[in-house]
Amino acid sequence: MSSNCCLTFARSPETEHAPIHSTRKRRCIPTTRGEACQLCHSLSIPCTLRLGPRPAVLNKREGQTESTPDPRQPPVALERPLEALASREICVELVHIYFRFIHDIPHTIFHAPSFLRRLNDGTAPIIHIYAMSALAARFSSNPFFDGIPPCDRGKPFATEAVRLCQAHMISPSLDTVQGFLLIGYYFSGEGSIDGKHIYVGLARLHAERLSLSDNPSAVYQEEYRRSWLSIHVASHWSAWDMAMEPMRLPDGHDFLPKIDDATFRTVSAELLSVTHVQDASRCDMWAQMARTLGIFAKVNTLMRQLSRNMISFEDYCVQAAKVEAFLEQWVENLPPKLTWSFDNLMLLAGQRLGQIYLAMHIGFFHFRQMLFFPFLDSRAARNPGPDRAAKCKDSAAAISSILQYSRNIKNCELEYFIYGHIAVVSSCVHLHTLLFSDDHRELSMARQRLVSNFQYLMTVKSYWPIVEHYTSHLRTFQNSCRDSMSDPFVLDNWMARFLTEHSSHLAERQPDPSRSLGAGTAMASVERRSGSSNATPAPLPSIEFLTNHETEVEQEIHSGEELTQQDNLTRLLNDQEITGEALVNSALSWLLDGGYEMNQTTPT
Repeated sequence: MSSNCCLTFARSPETEHAPIHSTRKRRCIPTTRGEACQLCHSLSIPCTLRLGPRPAVLNKREGQTESTPDPRQPPVALERPLEALASREICVELVHIYFRFIHDIPHTIFHAPSFLRRLNDGTAPIIHIYAMSALAARFSSNPFFDGIPPCDRGKPFATEAVRLCQAHMISPSLDTVQGFLLIGYYFSGEGSIDGKHIYVGLARLHAERLSLSDNPSAVYQEEYRRSWLSIHVASHWSAWDMAMEPMRLPDGHDFLPKIDDATFRTVSAELLSVTHVQDASRCDMWAQMARTLGIFAKVNTLMRQLSRNMISFEDYCVQAAKVEAFLEQWVENLPPKLTWSFDNLMLLAGQRLGQIYLAMHIGFFHFRQMLFFPFLDSRAARNPGPDRAAKCKDSAAAISSILQYSRNIKNCELEYFIYGHIAVVSSCVHLHTLLFSDDHRELSMARQRLVSNFQYLMTVKSYWPIVEHYTSHLRTFQNSCRDSMSDPFVLDNWMARFLTEHSSHLAERQPDPSRSLGAGTAMASVERRSGSSNATPAPLPSIEFLTNHETEVEQEIHSGEELTQQDNLTRLLNDQEITGEALVNSALSWLLDGGYEMNQTTPT
């Protein structure tokens, strides 16, 4: 039987005794213009052969050329675990959750006011709705999903979005670019490297067939620019994950966002203009982020060259100084409103821009901790010059603070899977402190930050399957620290892959006996140093400020006490009898084995 068949719709009580025309499995026959076949049109159902410039919609307004089922009916019957996809009301709810927790964090491809208006009108592309729902369902508290693990809720929506995409594979449009990107992000969260790479590649191929001149509207042109930027971001992460060189954006500045982020999030299509906001008060965080991607590529290239002995450690030191200068220049060029500070965070959080602000800065600190990670190697101590290991630790500490902010400040949530990988790298840096530091205050802070990272990982692990993979990488690294006869922080090929290929499957790390530090040196040091009873836990000043000044920021900050009561990891902080090694072992066991219960709270 042909796969080009009319969709099957679930029946509502009002239509229980009516003829079920939609279950007919007759072959769809395309019209000469490639539109929906006559049978599907006469039955008012979507057709998989419709190859117009925009995918089928959930429920179009009365009087337009195509009609779809009554919005009171659940849209499409699908395989279990959900016997049918959700009602229109639930899909609408999920789209709003998508814009709350997903959009503008890993990507920026939609003008939200325009899309939500199309959603209300019933003219939003159904592929977008299903793909958004696939990403957002994990965050829903709707009783419809009771009994379904958050990680599994999006699968039926994703399956249907993928199926609907097939009809548009050779019909490029901005809608198809955005649809392929959404599906690519879904596959990335599932840990499917090939699925992510292929769908991001399809988005790029479709984008290459379009141009800014296709549509003069400010919404279309800005969505086109931002979709290209999102392709560029996703392509970089995907390429490095597969040990490939990332492709460059097309030449020229036409592919960077032109409209201020705050304006683009709120201003209606009729008022949107590229000159809406003056430079002095701009919030162009996505455009600023775009300028760090070239730096990210340089960092990854240098790390791989060092790990494969293509350059010496001395050469790495020279090149790292140049890349550091690029990072410093990026910071210096930021508008004052966008520099890293608590005041700026709270100001932007009040404008519902806190998520983008944190996403921008956590990216910067991640690139910085990656650049300086090789200086945790014992060879760095023999090199004169600045203490770059300290810079690595400062960056890892900033990441822990950002993740804490994202958990405690309203409208600042970063519950997207890629930050799980960033948290794992940060945790490795804190583990270095536990292994080799003699400073009691530094040890105490490292313990707190490590536990804070694990609290964050436990939260995002419940939403994204790939985060389990990240934590298993951390266990493998911790095992290498415990068992290694050599410096566990040397940037060998395993370490470079661990840092740059976040989705790859890594074998157990093989120790290099040529770099011996003495049997048991690494983990023995954690027994000797971090088990000291003189180390007094001291909360991060920034977090202390958050919990002690809640009324001063008008309840913008959630109570830290409410969150910590749900997580038994915090009691380890006050147990100075437990060693650093035992702390890490216990935390990793909980993360990987689900060895303790934590009542999940759904963000609101």
